[in-house]
Amino acid sequence: MSEPRVRSPLVTVQRWALTGIFVILGVAALHLGRSLLLPIAVAALFALLLAKPVRWLNRRGIAIGIAAGLVVLGSVGIFASGVYLLAAPAASWMERAPRTISVAQVRIRKLMRPFTKLKQTAEKVEQITQSGPQQAEVTVANPDLMARLSGTTMGFLGGFVTVVFLTYFLLAEGDRFREKVGEFLHRRHHSEVQDAMRDMQAQMSTYLFTATAINTFVGLLTFGVLTLIGMPNPALWGVLAGILNFIPYLGAIATMVVIGLAGIVSFDTTSQPLLAVGAFFVINLVEANIVTPMLMGRRLPLNPVAIFLGFLFWGWVWGIPGAVLAVPLTVMIQVIAARVPSLQPLGVVLDS
Repeated sequence: MSEPRVRSPLVTVQRWALTGIFVILGVAALHLGRSLLLPIAVAALFALLLAKPVRWLNRRGIAIGIAAGLVVLGSVGIFASGVYLLAAPAASWMERAPRTISVAQVRIRKLMRPFTKLKQTAEKVEQITQSGPQQAEVTVANPDLMARLSGTTMGFLGGFVTVVFLTYFLLAEGDRFREKVGEFLHRRHHSEVQDAMRDMQAQMSTYLFTATAINTFVGLLTFGVLTLIGMPNPALWGVLAGILNFIPYLGAIATMVVIGLAGIVSFDTTSQPLLAVGAFFVINLVEANIVTPMLMGRRLPLNPVAIFLGFLFWGWVWGIPGAVLAVPLTVMIQVIAARVPSLQPLGVVLDS
């Protein structure tokens, strides 16, 4: 009988060193290739999100290419309609942002008058506020800022077109693209790879569809409550609440801060801004502790530490878009890691 082969410590060190180098290079590639990889990631997530309605139309006799085109065009139409309806209020708030901050500072200072220890700080804020409008005019007139904004707009439009077309192609390919990927990854176990990819696609599609539905409900409920309170432009704040709710932890806090500032500027009394913030706090509390656990169940296979670390990582790699996509991307990694034997330790770390 042959003696069992003992792995040399040097071989183990080399293997871990190669793995570490690969991880570092992968993270650097994600960071440096943001302009290319971010639209691809967004398109892949949208394809998973819209896969259910495409399959629904396909089962009713509509060709997969036509069904994908109808769903993508419908989604683009809804997005364009929302941008058209919210463009004017958003532009108005952006134009009045310096004055809004100044008014908010003045009113917050009035609320803090009973606290004598903050009197000196309030007087300094008043001096800064008095010079605010002049600084705002200089900032708006800055050609460098306008150039940066123009470049950002063009970059967004280019990324948007890329996402739309790539989403359509991924949906139109349907199962054929998955079969090609499965055959490329492992030809010997083609059927097993196909089953695993089909399960991953179904799980991710269900999760994204459920999360989007929950956040849409949060946005609609925020819109309704702020309308009842009398907040100006409630649709703008409802859409903002729905989008920011994709960001774990900080999204709800940012929404409350924005609604609070808007309420302070919009209302003369203190009770209405507090009522608006309190109403959204209740909505978020019910959503986070009752609605999401009840509807998600096991569809969110992440523990809180993994969610927070994923938020930090993707936010660092891709900025604000990465923070918005942090949870779906981390869920995708966990689902893939749980299916790949060599990545199962990572799946266990991320698993709830």
